[in-house]
Formats: sequence, C-alpha cells, structure tokens
Amino acid sequence: MNAPVQIRKPEVTERLRELARLEGKSITDLVDEMVRERDERLVASREAAIQAKIAAVEEIVREFNALPILGPLLTDDDIYDENGLPK
Repeated sequence: MNAPVQIRKPEVTERLRELARLEGKSITDLVDEMVRERDERLVASREAAIQAKIAAVEEIVREFNALPILGPLLTDDDIYDENGLPK
C-alpha cells in the first residue's frame, strides 16, 4: 500500500472539511466519491472522443466508396516489374 496522501494547502483542506460536513461524510468518503465521479467523466469523455473519431473515419470511407471508378483497376503487374521493383 502507498503512503497516505497529504494536502499541504490549508485552503484546500478547509474546503474538503466543509464539503464533508455539509454532505455528512468523512473526508475519505468525500474524496473517494469525487475521484470516482471524475474518473467516470474522463472515461466517458475519452469514449465519446473515440466514437466521434470512428464516426468521422466511417464517413470518409463512405465518401470514398461513393466515388466513381475512373479507368481500369491497376494490378501488381501494372505497378511492379518482374523483379518486384516499382516501374
């Protein structure tokens, strides 16, 4: 187990004490709840950002797939010589 956390700013400890008193909780329970809520928000925010990026990529793929095919599709023989080097 790690060493206990120390808060060196008196104004922060006073605010924690006051919040704990107002909510009828111990400082430990209050901090635990605050950390859990913050963690949940961060996880949800990261997940939303990931989903937004996935949606953006899917839209790009849809747009790309909707483009017309101009000319014949190239094969490896069109791009590489008999030694596998670019033409």
